Amino acid sequence: MVLAAGESINSLRSALVDHPLYAAMNTPERVVVFLGHHVWAVWDFMSLLKALQARLTCVSVPWVPPADTEASRLINSIVLGEESDDDGEAGHASHFDLYHRAMIQAGADTSPIDRFIASLRRGAGWRQALAEAHLPPFVTDFVELNLSIATGDDLPAIAAAFTLGREDLIPRMFPPLLRELAARHHGRFDRLAHYLERHVELDGADHGPAAGKLLASLCRTSGDAERAMAAAESCLRARLGLWDGILASFRPPLAGLPGP
Repeated sequence: MVLAAGESINSLRSALVDHPLYAAMNTPERVVVFLGHHVWAVWDFMSLLKALQARLTCVSVPWVPPADTEASRLINSIVLGEESDDDGEAGHASHFDLYHRAMIQAGADTSPIDRFIASLRRGAGWRQALAEAHLPPFVTDFVELNLSIATGDDLPAIAAAFTLGREDLIPRMFPPLLRELAARHHGRFDRLAHYLERHVELDGADHGPAAGKLLASLCRTSGDAERAMAAAESCLRARLGLWDGILASFRPPLAGLPGP
């Protein structure tokens, strides 16, 4: 089915691409704050991706052939890049790991996401682990929405959250801005610049078109398309809330009031 994003979705995507957050990240301190919040979006992006792979391929034993081999190939090609990409250091890493390394190089605090991942490895449910992370509400709300979709049973909604709600939302001006910042601060943001360049390159050349094709193939009825568009709109609104929250955290507190 041919999908057309509605006016609301296009408006939200424009608001995100043109968001003042990007221009406001003009100091190392603000970039570090951004990294500490945005890492959660990087993590749950991988969760949406793996939710699609689990439903479109066979990841259990005994193996059975996937019902849709074209969808299986599309999602596996995306997983290959996102979960084991060139790390810029003669090795391979997931995009989450690339981002985590960038945080360490920049001096950002990784302890909240580290504790969260450790809790998941120990078998804690994601809701419990998230509650124990004590994150700002704008981060918690964003992750809760995406994980609720990822762990649900609505395949078109998951695909829409991944494709329309997450891909292709970084404006072209942002990677050059980060490269300039990296050059001015003695390589402190080199790994972040590499992450963004890989993300933009893969998204534009491969993953964005592949994800769009996958979403169209999964929306076989008008009901599928309606649920997909509703999920995409919810995810975009949550991303806008995340961006607004991060931007607000940059601003100095008013006199006599505590900071965020």
